[in-house]
Amino acid sequence: MLTVLPFMIGALLAAEPSGAIAFVTGTEQEDQCVCILDLPAKTVRRIGPGTRDGAPVWSPDGTQLAFESARPGGGLGIYVVQADGTNGRFLDHKQEWNRYPAWSLDGMSIAYASGDTFNTRIVVCTLETGVETQWGGDAISLTKPAWFASDKLIAVGIVGAPGKQTTDLYWVTQDKTDEAKDTEASTGRYVEWAPAVYPSKGAVAYDSNDGGDREIFVAITKRGVFDVNFGVIDVSNDRAPDWNPVWSPDAEWVAFESFRKGRRGVYRVNPLRELVYDVATEPEFDNWAPTWSPDSLWVAFVSNRSGAPHLYATQIGEGQVIQLTTHATNDYAPAWRPEPGKKK
Repeated sequence: MLTVLPFMIGALLAAEPSGAIAFVTGTEQEDQCVCILDLPAKTVRRIGPGTRDGAPVWSPDGTQLAFESARPGGGLGIYVVQADGTNGRFLDHKQEWNRYPAWSLDGMSIAYASGDTFNTRIVVCTLETGVETQWGGDAISLTKPAWFASDKLIAVGIVGAPGKQTTDLYWVTQDKTDEAKDTEASTGRYVEWAPAVYPSKGAVAYDSNDGGDREIFVAITKRGVFDVNFGVIDVSNDRAPDWNPVWSPDAEWVAFESFRKGRRGVYRVNPLRELVYDVATEPEFDNWAPTWSPDSLWVAFVSNRSGAPHLYATQIGEGQVIQLTTHATNDYAPAWRPEPGKKK
């Protein structure tokens, strides 16, 4: 039976955010539960098992969610559930630990990292059959997959000897793994992380320290290859660390997190013009985990400005911040529901 919780939303002014936002709420890691906030109805519905639920990821058509959660028999599994809370189930896994789900572009499969803490591979599960298939071979440990095309993923590869490990980006197909770009330099090891793909543009955003400190880079691929001469751009370019890139649905902006004003804040940058604007920055509070509305006009995020982490939203260019959640538990990892029928 579904439980609908009473919900109070901050005072809404002239414009209101619409749609639905999935997020994680809980007081401890063990009781974290995925919920859906219905913005027009001002209600929150619990849809996860509530046993160490992880960050939710929407299917491209906005009808389903996938996230990691503690399995009854131990380990972590990928849990899939309809947006209305029905048909919730764990995928059948061969390995005990399964994390970082990513929906295929057609919503028919889910890729994720599967294995143990120090040795994971990319596995793709076809939802209709429930069959798992390992992608990329056994050459290196892989994690954090993102779909680039129907037959190609980009993922984070963990390379190097124990104690000297670093990460790099790799193309992953069903049969093999290839380095996405040369990130090894004579000055030291580079660390690549958090690939975010905009498939229809052939664009990949990621964070890396190959600018000397942590920066947001955007690569425009040419036939599936990162080419410096074709376009790999440091779009954030600041001495403070920048990380966690998130594409706007219209591909005009990349939101990200940064310490550039002394506190953790949310910013946005236009990749072509490399102009950075504030989204949510405060001298006394932290703001993080941005997610875009389907029309690219709003950004929701987490902030501790009320004393505990809760969800907030701001309309781009307006500056007014609206508090979305006010309940007793802490809120994390918001994901705005995509508009049905639209694909990146």
